[in-house]
Amino acid sequence: MKKELSNEKTKEQEVFIQENIKKFDEQYKQSRIIPEDYNKKIVNRILKNTVIAVIAIVYLILLNVASLHMETIPYIISIKVLSVVFAIISVLYFELCYKKDNGYLFMHGLEFLVLATITLFSAYAYYLFFITYNSILLYVLIAVIIYYIIKTICTLRFMKKEYYESQNDIKEIVKKGNKKND
Repeated sequence: MKKELSNEKTKEQEVFIQENIKKFDEQYKQSRIIPEDYNKKIVNRILKNTVIAVIAIVYLILLNVASLHMETIPYIISIKVLSVVFAIISVLYFELCYKKDNGYLFMHGLEFLVLATITLFSAYAYYLFFITYNSILLYVLIAVIIYYIIKTICTLRFMKKEYYESQNDIKEIVKKGNKKND
């Protein structure tokens, strides 16, 4: 009789455990789904990065094509003017970053500053490495493409991680446990 009762309890416990595992699994799957509004935030950030990447890529391609079809003096003057324009854009981003205390604006400002620096040094590279100048610009273009691909992947992973950490309440539980122990 006792064995039958213990077998029934064991079966009930197994059923109870299996049901709890299924509930936990469902809750876990639901917690891994990112809400639509946060997905839009991720897409907006990636689109902003993509727009800046396309601007940089098109700019470097046009710089390369212009070096083939323009005379030297007008080309160098246009490079210097464009370098100043990108430097001004960079400073504007830095000012916005400072006012809004936004790290992403700082990154965009830094990217425009790098683009301004590349443009400024390309004027001197045009004189020093005239024969291989277009190849140098091509390598810079490839580096920019690789950078933006890596940046997009990192942004996506970082934002997902940020969301999952915001949904995790373990830190709050640990803080409450530490307060009770003190």
